[in-house]
Amino acid sequence: MDSQKQLILGSHISLNKSNNYLLGAVQESIYNGADCFMIFTGPPQNQRRVPIDQLFLSEALKEAQKANINFQNCVVHAPYIFNLAKKDEDGFIHSLVVNEIQRTVQMGIKIFVVHPGFFYSKPKDPEQLSKDRQAGIQQIISNLKRILKTTEHLDYWFALETMAGKKNQLGSSLEELKEIIEGCENHPRLAVCLDTVHLHDSGYDLSDVEGFKKHFDSLIGLDRIKTIHLGDSMNPRGSRKDRHANLNYGHIGFDTLMKWAYDEFFSTLPIIVETPFWIKKVGEKKTLVSPYKWEIQLIRNRAWKPIPNPEHQPIYNRFLTSTNE
Repeated sequence: MDSQKQLILGSHISLNKSNNYLLGAVQESIYNGADCFMIFTGPPQNQRRVPIDQLFLSEALKEAQKANINFQNCVVHAPYIFNLAKKDEDGFIHSLVVNEIQRTVQMGIKIFVVHPGFFYSKPKDPEQLSKDRQAGIQQIISNLKRILKTTEHLDYWFALETMAGKKNQLGSSLEELKEIIEGCENHPRLAVCLDTVHLHDSGYDLSDVEGFKKHFDSLIGLDRIKTIHLGDSMNPRGSRKDRHANLNYGHIGFDTLMKWAYDEFFSTLPIIVETPFWIKKVGEKKTLVSPYKWEIQLIRNRAWKPIPNPEHQPIYNRFLTSTNE
C-alpha cells in the first residue's frame, strides 16, 4: 500500500453549546488534521436533544466543504440507553433509535453505529446460557426488523459494532453478526463497524489482516464494512475486557494497527481513532488532554513517536511494545 495514501481519518468529537455544536466539531476536526469525525447527536446517557436547526448545521457544512470534510464519511454513534436484545413492549427502543437515525440523516451523515446489545441470564448452566444468548439474538433481530422497516425510505447504514465479549455482550463474534444480519433477511441497510480493540479482546488475531478479511468475507461479505474504530488494547488478546489504550501503548501495537489502516480495502473506509485522552498531572491535579491531533499525525506518517509532552501520560503504558523503546 502506498504510504502517501490519504486516509479518511477522524476521532470522536463532543457536541456542546459553548463550541457551537456541529460547527465546533468541524473546526476541531480541522485542527486535528482530520477528514471526518464521530459524534453522539446528544448526551449518550439520556434523551435530551437539541433540535437540528440549532446545531449550526449550515455553518458546519460550509466549513467542512472548505476543508474537504465530507459528512457522508462521518459517523453518528447511538446512545447507550437502550438494549436491542431487550423486549420493546412500550416502544421506547423503537422510538429512540428511529429518532436518532432521522437526526443522523438530517445532518447529512450516513453511518449510524450501534452496539448490538446484551442478553439477560443468571444461571451458570452452559445449556441455559446458550438458550438465553439465542433468545437475545432473536430479540435483536425482532427489534431491528421493525426499525429497518420504519426507516427504509432513509439513506443510511445501520452499522453493528463488533464487541469485546465482556459479560453477556452479543456481537463479539462474526458468527453472531452473521446470524443477526441473516435473521433480518440480509437487509441492504445493515452494515458492520469493526473495532480493533473489541476484535482483539474478543480473541481475533489482528496481525493476520488477510486471514481476518477472508474469514469476514466468507461469513458476511466485506462490502458490509462501512467504518473502523482504531485503537490499542490494554489487555491481552481474548481477555474480553474492552479497555482502550493509546496507539502503541497496548497489546496490539502500532505496526499491526498500521497494517489495518493502510490495508488496500480498509484504507478506503472512514477510520475513527478511538483512544483515551492523555492524563496531564501537575502536582496533585489531573486533567485530560486530547491525543487525536498527535495520533492522527502518527498514522499519516506511519511512524510512531513517544508523546511529545512529558507531562502527558498515555493510557496504558505498562505493556509497551518493542517499538516504544
